Amino acid sequence: MLSVYLLRHGPTTANPSAAPLGTTDAEISPEGEALWPAVKREVLALGVQRVLTSDLRRARDHALDLGLPALVLPELQEQSFGEWEGQPWSEIKGGEAFLANPVHATPPGGESFSRCASRAVMAIQGHLTGEAPILVLSHGGTLRAILAHFMGLPLDRALDLAWQPFGLTKLEVHGSNRAVLRFHNKALPAGS
Repeated sequence: MLSVYLLRHGPTTANPSAAPLGTTDAEISPEGEALWPAVKREVLALGVQRVLTSDLRRARDHALDLGLPALVLPELQEQSFGEWEGQPWSEIKGGEAFLANPVHATPPGGESFSRCASRAVMAIQGHLTGEAPILVLSHGGTLRAILAHFMGLPLDRALDLAWQPFGLTKLEVHGSNRAVLRFHNKALPAGS
């Protein structure tokens, strides 16, 4: 059994209107940076020994700041929304059709959620070894896909899972496609 913690990056400065952020390389907001020291203490107290992270700075910078061995994997990036990134959903032409089939529809110049899920799960599979706890610090869509894989959920149900900034989930992984969910979307820092 391997303990795998899934942590969503903190709040960003780039998404005040619920626009799809995708692969836009946004920074963590000042509020998120202020919370980070407490989040970091709680993550380190979990006994995590290694970190897998996206190469987007909103995940990568905090992953590297933990001071643990870290592997930066571009495949752990958020789903690419292509030409739609940064635009409010209400202003996106074709957004309604996409939202009617969010797993398989592909934004112009972007990728489908099913493609994002496939690359994320494949990226971590070879790194879930040993018995020392691992942290995956990444993005809401990517983490939903990983959680769905280990819980046997269809991808359309994965998109129904709430995942707040600095929300932490714990899986006890048993093999390449099965896990026990210990908790989901726990707010860090505690009490926030």
